[in-house]
Amino acid sequence: MAHLTIAANEKTFGKIFEAARDTFAFDESDSGSFGPFTASYDIEAHLEGGSVDLRGDGTVLVDELDIKWDKIDLTLGLNIPQICVGGFCIIPTPFGCALRAPKLCVFSANPDISVKLPLGGITSELSVAGRLVTRYFVDPARPVGMNDWDAQDTSPPLFNRWQIFLDPEFVDIDPIDVADTVGDLLENAVDDAVDNILGFLPGWARKLIKGILGPIIDLIRDILDIPDDIQEWISDLLNVSFGLLDIIVQFVLEYFADKTPITYIEDPFPILEAVANPNGPPPPMLVPVKVPIRDFKVFNTDTEMVIEANVA
Repeated sequence: MAHLTIAANEKTFGKIFEAARDTFAFDESDSGSFGPFTASYDIEAHLEGGSVDLRGDGTVLVDELDIKWDKIDLTLGLNIPQICVGGFCIIPTPFGCALRAPKLCVFSANPDISVKLPLGGITSELSVAGRLVTRYFVDPARPVGMNDWDAQDTSPPLFNRWQIFLDPEFVDIDPIDVADTVGDLLENAVDDAVDNILGFLPGWARKLIKGILGPIIDLIRDILDIPDDIQEWISDLLNVSFGLLDIIVQFVLEYFADKTPITYIEDPFPILEAVANPNGPPPPMLVPVKVPIRDFKVFNTDTEMVIEANVA
């Protein structure tokens, strides 16, 4: 029979889970080449919300957990075919051209245009179900031979502990769904970038090149083979081409299953705090009383989480 039993009802367990959830932070960046364009992203996210359901089959369901995308900066590098204007003869003569207009070329760089689309402020929902598991943690910073009382007095404490994790068995996530205004955002960003590139040209050359280009967004659609729905194209770029969903799902699973315990129990477990020696020095203080924890187990019913252990 267990010497130690601790139970937390579903509401209390939810508060314990929230403490672990609120320390979650995700920061990732990457880039790739996709034929006629390059793309890179820089993203940050945190978790909010979610309801916790302890279930009778011994599993825990965390439903509608919000992934708040604090930052999604998507940068597109675009190559536009080189365009040259000028070079025509201003003063022809029987012996050839006496004076030609200067020949001016643009879009010879690679990439010609680099535009950043700030897409932050998006929320995705994630649901995860799993079982509570225990692992024993030995602080790697603790020197060999340090006793438990000295380990407690360090800052931060270097005590060993029994940890409780949520080992996921099922996960479901909504895709990153960018706002339907992203088409206007892309068009405006490309327009501004083209204006900057053409800024060194005289007025007549700018007008001529813009006339050749036509509507900028139509040109970009042709270059990138974007379908009518720009919103869907960018969502696919993030979700499928870059695989951001797979990346953050893996990060969330590792976070709850291995990196961040839902809660923990110190081992040895303190049952009496250090107190002043009532008989006076020496010693001025009596050390705390601690008991080793063994056979540490955790399970849940549909109403509570239960921890059972033996004390040595």
